[in-house]
Amino acid sequence: MFRRRKMLGLAVTGRSITAVEVIAANAGGRSSRAGEFVFADGAGLQEPVALGEALKQFLHKEGFSASRCVIGMEASWLTAREKTLPPGAGESAGQILSLMVEQEYAADRKELVFDYALEPEAVGERSALLVAAPRRVVDQLTAMAAAAGLTVTGMTASTMVLAGSGDGPADQDQLVLHLFGGGAELAIRARGGLRMMRRLPLTVPADGKAEPPSADGWLRQLTDEMRRVIALLPGGELEEGAGRELLIWDETRLDLAVGRRLAEQLALPVRMCELPEGLDRGGAASPPSGAQFSAAAAMALGALRGRPPAVDLLHSRLAARKTLAIGSKLAWAAAVVAALVVAGTVLALDWRSDRLEAAALAEKLDVMADDLAEARDVIAKVTFARPWYDRRPSYLDCMRELTLAFPEVGIIWTTSLGVQEDMRVVLSGRAVSETAVLDVLDRLKANPKLSDVMPLYIRQADRQGREVAFAMSLTFIQSDRTWSSPSAKKPSSRRR
Repeated sequence: MFRRRKMLGLAVTGRSITAVEVIAANAGGRSSRAGEFVFADGAGLQEPVALGEALKQFLHKEGFSASRCVIGMEASWLTAREKTLPPGAGESAGQILSLMVEQEYAADRKELVFDYALEPEAVGERSALLVAAPRRVVDQLTAMAAAAGLTVTGMTASTMVLAGSGDGPADQDQLVLHLFGGGAELAIRARGGLRMMRRLPLTVPADGKAEPPSADGWLRQLTDEMRRVIALLPGGELEEGAGRELLIWDETRLDLAVGRRLAEQLALPVRMCELPEGLDRGGAASPPSGAQFSAAAAMALGALRGRPPAVDLLHSRLAARKTLAIGSKLAWAAAVVAALVVAGTVLALDWRSDRLEAAALAEKLDVMADDLAEARDVIAKVTFARPWYDRRPSYLDCMRELTLAFPEVGIIWTTSLGVQEDMRVVLSGRAVSETAVLDVLDRLKANPKLSDVMPLYIRQADRQGREVAFAMSLTFIQSDRTWSSPSAKKPSSRRR
């Protein structure tokens, strides 16, 4: 009698692992086990073997028996960028994206693992979502699974799997919001393909309860962040004229009132999603509660159906191809002799061809002598004038990141801003409440382009206590594409 196929889905975050075991049933699957493994204090991916052994004990205690698994990461470990491919790219999409990776990530190529999700074939330009993960994290997750006695068949992003698990028309734009303990992630699906995936800089309460309409809490931050993300998309907004909806995959037992408030504030129809299409939870020994285990279940179900994830960092299509070694000594000897014969023939022909080409080029160089002199003169003039036109001060990028951290409403403002030559920043200002200052401070700390963010003081600005004064310091991390003007050699101080 054939053994029933099983697959384990593991949704990994910085604090826990959500596990769902799915058994193949008819055209879909049935969840047989579900549970959450919370890391002990001080434990994490930095000790993958110890973490894997603890996970193995947890799985055995809860009755999990699957030996194969699919791992999903949280978006905070990933970088996702939309890339536009030329019309008619077709099967050359992978090669084009490989060239983009070599150009943009030349310095970090060995430290990152890349893969991409390609938009369905379309007329005109075609987009792809390029995803990168630190190779260190991929190796740690692989080592953790090995210590737990599991074979990893794929490694992807949890939110990306959920974005591909929803139903709806292929031409409908969907905002996919994934809420889980301590975090929130947003993906955008348009024209049948993924356009964006991002971790939102806010903390979601574990119980997901709604707050009073006047409260300036996590729901207001969520609404503001979603509006900001949509506004900053390439082109500004989603495709005009297409239907839109917001899909919420909630793993925090969200209050239904929160969903209704999001629908009102974003002016979008909202649909609460619980289980991936085709999954039956009726026979689970530990049945999932709502969408509490949705990401892990979606990964396991897709693997059982033979549908690889849109992005698989374990089997990257952008990885360098490895040549196969030949084990036979005879084959090696024959290959060496053949290579020597071919190399000798090629060198002889190439030597004769080079002599003829050198003579032709020398004759052509004499004819082009005047044109070359004129071209060198133009190059010298352009090189001399370039620094005055295409360079920009690096502090402009710094001021942009600071501006994006402040809310649109006038509850907090800056009165003084100082930027030093080494991009150390000291800013001060006022706000209507201490909460507004702490919110801006959290956003600055969540920005990967800023470091050493710390408050200098937060105190009452006057005796009436109507406003608070604050000051904070930080350091802006300059990217490779940040230009410096000739005047940037001296420290600069800016006020706003």
